[in-house]
Amino acid sequence: MGLVFSLSKTKLVFMKAFSISVLVLSVFIFASADTTPFSGKPSPIPGRIEAEDWDKGEAGVAYADDDEQNRGEDYREPTQVDIEKRSDASNGHGIGWTRPGEWLIYTVEVAEDGEYRIEMPVASKGQGGTFRILMNGEDVSGPIRIPDTGSWQKLELIVKEGVKLEKGVHKMKVDMTEGGPGGGIGDIDYFEFVKS
Repeated sequence: MGLVFSLSKTKLVFMKAFSISVLVLSVFIFASADTTPFSGKPSPIPGRIEAEDWDKGEAGVAYADDDEQNRGEDYREPTQVDIEKRSDASNGHGIGWTRPGEWLIYTVEVAEDGEYRIEMPVASKGQGGTFRILMNGEDVSGPIRIPDTGSWQKLELIVKEGVKLEKGVHKMKVDMTEGGPGGGIGDIDYFEFVKS
């Protein structure tokens, strides 16, 4: 009887230690697999979000890119995302060389529930592809197609109306979904959210 009690007590201590270890490991993995806002605080909506200011974080967590090389310019820490320097962009930079399967995460804070329109300067030589915007994993925009603007150096403003958003802090994902005839999506300068 004493031996059974001792074994049960040892098993109980082991199970508690194991449970605590799993909990600590889970917290560590969750914390290391999160993103943080580029500026240190969520981007406000209504407001402008520069495409090149996606969240800080590792590849596969804050962004996904189909190759390891930044085909553009250094704007921030070393990254696989292709950042282009351009004089016509609002912040002097944008994102380019976008391909299906790539995505970017932005931490945003929506001031109030309601419908918004999104204004986006984009460029494509020839018909571009499509992307969509998700909030916490939910598609809020549907497909957004980048038109032929006549040149990679010519930005044209496109608008997506009727985007319903809920108040609060969210993870916004810009998801590159379908390539145009040339295989790419297009260049994007920023996302401006305006309350309808």
